[in-house]
Amino acid sequence: MKHVLGIAALSAFVLAAPVQAADVNLTTEEYKPFNYMDGDKIVGFGAEQVFEIMNRAGLSYEVEMAQWSRAIGLAEKEADYCVFTASHTEERDPKFVWVEPLNVDRTLLIKKAGSDVNPGSIDDAKAFTVGTQSQDYTESLLKQQGFPKIDAAKNMETTLKKLDAGRVDMVAVSEAFYNSLKKDGKDVDLAVVLSETVLSMACNPGTNADNVKKMQDALKSMIDDGTQAKILAKYE
Repeated sequence: MKHVLGIAALSAFVLAAPVQAADVNLTTEEYKPFNYMDGDKIVGFGAEQVFEIMNRAGLSYEVEMAQWSRAIGLAEKEADYCVFTASHTEERDPKFVWVEPLNVDRTLLIKKAGSDVNPGSIDDAKAFTVGTQSQDYTESLLKQQGFPKIDAAKNMETTLKKLDAGRVDMVAVSEAFYNSLKKDGKDVDLAVVLSETVLSMACNPGTNADNVKKMQDALKSMIDDGTQAKILAKYE
């Protein structure tokens, strides 16, 4: 009986069609309004653009939503992996090949509404404890600008809880994320503007070069025909 089952299993294995690997593996994080879950779908102005890019480029893909450290770590280490929505910083530039721009955004320091934290400049802000999430571009930006008191949590949800509890004085976020928080009624205000950044898909250098070109060409076509502008307008 065992022998018969073994033959049957072997026959099924031989007859089964081979699993086709995806052309590109995509990773992302929960970070509204860039990319986030709406029921069982990943939406957001970054996600919608990336999925449209893949469709126009004619590339198959798989997507995983994870903590940011895992999402960007896979794209750093594995060929044919791309992470979105990633800020194109000087530090990250040589680590990836880039498909961009998905948008241009400012980086802000925000505070709890009603707080007496009122830095008049970036230098003034360095006297305070600033929260961020581990391996996010904002962590690198704060270090580059010489902030001595950085509190890096595993995700932005934890960081915002620390802000609300008074465990950090300010939090470094994108302007789009700040606007999303305000729209959702969160009790936060702008403290100071840190920088401006280009938002992108960041792909491992081992990603197939033809596929990267197809993705960049697809994004250009979306910019040229107004599709990108329509997607961005949905999330303002």
